[in-house]
Amino acid sequence: MFPLFFGDRGHELYGVYHMPEGDAPGPVGVVLCQPVLHEYADARRALRALAESLARAGFHVLRFDYRGTGDSQGAGDQCDVAGWTTDIETAIEELKASRGLSSVGLVGLRFGATLAAQVAARRGDVPFMVLWEPIVKGRPYLQFARSQHRAWLQAEAQQRPEAPQRTTEHEVLGQLVSATLADGLARMELPPPRGRLAESILLVDEGACEQIDSLARHLTLRGADVSHVRRAGGRIWQRERDGEQAPVPREIVAEITRWVGARAVAS
Repeated sequence: MFPLFFGDRGHELYGVYHMPEGDAPGPVGVVLCQPVLHEYADARRALRALAESLARAGFHVLRFDYRGTGDSQGAGDQCDVAGWTTDIETAIEELKASRGLSSVGLVGLRFGATLAAQVAARRGDVPFMVLWEPIVKGRPYLQFARSQHRAWLQAEAQQRPEAPQRTTEHEVLGQLVSATLADGLARMELPPPRGRLAESILLVDEGACEQIDSLARHLTLRGADVSHVRRAGGRIWQRERDGEQAPVPREIVAEITRWVGARAVAS
């Protein structure tokens, strides 16, 4: 596991590279696309475990922070959907160039899956991808996040009456959501208007997405070989505990690793 900064000067991204185990790693890499807003911290342990599992299976793996998040450059008010999709492309090219890889697949969780799908559709060279409980419609997602924020404020006000006055209309559970970012989040939908995302797609369904069956049909009609797995994993993106103590959904991690391994061999 090697931390690194990559990308253009002034827009450097922080990432962690997981070196493949074994004597003869394949020419395929995987970029992990994390959730956004408050779900990022809660899912961090699970994505690290997934990266380690994929590396043990022989893959070059890169996980990273989008601009304006985590340890990457940029302030919160500079975050936008267009910039985040560009960051995913930058991560793909970094992994390809630094390791001499022929192709890179994508694994995205929640809104990270939604972002990954936009990138795959416009590139056309992503061989496989995993959409783990993707956000199919951005507007309801943003509305729900804001309702969670209001509920949190009401609970905090019971202990700290001044809490509602210490937040702004552009804050969601401690995360700055500018008008530009909110507009970008609300406009996002799956599948993207045009393009096949990848030859092979795995949908990991924990039951939080009501439209996932419809998404599977649309992706199949666009020519993708779609596998759809329903597996309870504890919905680790939900804020029910400190992010550092969040459980790791071992069965889902193993399922994704097996599937990615089979796709890489097939390609």
